[in-house]
Amino acid sequence: MNKRRLLFSIFYLVTIIIFCAFFVKNTYLKKDTKSDLVISKIIKEYNLKPLPVRRFEADKKYLLGQALFYDPILSGNRDVACATCHLISRATTDAQPLALGTGGVGLGASRLLPGSLNKVLRNSTDLWNRDNNSVRSLFWDGRVEMIDPKKRIFRSPLNEFLPSGLDNTLAVQAIFPLLREDEMLGKNGDLSPNYLPLNHSNLVNEIAFFDAKTPEGKLKILSAIVNRLIGSSFTSELKQWQKEYRRLFLEAYPDIKIGEISIVEIANAIAHYEELAFATRNTSWDSYLAGNKNAITNSAKKGSIVFYGKGRCSICHSGPLFSDFEFHSLGLDPRTNIGGIEVNDLGRFRVTGDSNDKYKFRTPPLRNVSKTAPYFHNGSTQTLEQVVGQHIDPLYLADKYNDDGSFSMKNEQIESVSKVLTSQIRLTGEEINYLIEFLKSLDNIPSKKWLDDILPGKVPSGLPIPVVKLEG
Repeated sequence: MNKRRLLFSIFYLVTIIIFCAFFVKNTYLKKDTKSDLVISKIIKEYNLKPLPVRRFEADKKYLLGQALFYDPILSGNRDVACATCHLISRATTDAQPLALGTGGVGLGASRLLPGSLNKVLRNSTDLWNRDNNSVRSLFWDGRVEMIDPKKRIFRSPLNEFLPSGLDNTLAVQAIFPLLREDEMLGKNGDLSPNYLPLNHSNLVNEIAFFDAKTPEGKLKILSAIVNRLIGSSFTSELKQWQKEYRRLFLEAYPDIKIGEISIVEIANAIAHYEELAFATRNTSWDSYLAGNKNAITNSAKKGSIVFYGKGRCSICHSGPLFSDFEFHSLGLDPRTNIGGIEVNDLGRFRVTGDSNDKYKFRTPPLRNVSKTAPYFHNGSTQTLEQVVGQHIDPLYLADKYNDDGSFSMKNEQIESVSKVLTSQIRLTGEEINYLIEFLKSLDNIPSKKWLDDILPGKVPSGLPIPVVKLEG
């Protein structure tokens, strides 16, 4: 009798467990299916598709661009490379509120700028998918911009002095950090740091000898960079790195001669490397759009519904890169401290001269956004929760006062704030969490092969390359 009761009890318990498991599973699936049905309508309405990216190929031009991207030899003081402010470990940003260029010590969040040296005015932007056709402008203020894709006419700080033959906006962009004193150029009279290898330390910065404030001076600076890389017709004896760069250039551009190499070939090679290296080929959201309904979490699914619905995020963060590449004001404090001096950053206005463009900055693309803090053009915000909060309440400074008794926001700044944001978007804490989970699904998932493909073991100059351990 006791044995029969025991068997019945076991059977009863197993039945309950199976029933509960079936109930929980089906309840989860119903919730999941409900989100999927809503998202399927969003996909159809917005014509959402997985992001198309170029096939990866480490060709000769890529290898040249890779060397140039990581080699500090391009900087006047030989101490910073493109990769210094675009670290792989920080998803091609640098973890600093404002970029720290030449003269800085260390990398990423630990990088310091000793003495009275100036910081760069803006936060370092990421480089993901910048070859996509939706990209029309680069930099926070759009000072590099595609005007006519067919004729390859660009807006840039060099205006009509911009060299011809540049492939795209990425190539145009690659030129201008080289010309900025606070980024890569340095100052006339500077000496390269004494901690560098002997053949590079304590050398005069000959590149910064020319006047970077005039177009003619800028072109001479660019020519000086070419001469440092490969030597000139007056070079009596080539350095080892110059011989190596000559080989790389001739392999990448077999139809040109050494004397024809210019900043155009340098910029085009860097852009080619960036196009192939920094394409998001492995994101959960793209996998979901390709048909894998289990690629993202339930929370991320709910977040996508907030993003395209109640949150109204997709009005500006539209398209395959989640940016309209237009310019908007978010009510941020325009004051930025640069080397102890308070500067009012007027954004797009500095490019166009149009008073309607004051305080406006380009909509940042959102792929890998969870990895690229701090945020905004001034790096003033550390978390995505704070970013969302700024969008929800862009006028929170309107009734605040400065120490001198003046209002924190002028009337013209209040009036400049995007009307999309001043229409009072209201999200609960739970909805904000869902939204952030969705943004995380836009992250590229790195692999060892990817790292092996994009990181060089060394550069021709022999200078230390700016690479730190990839953060998990």
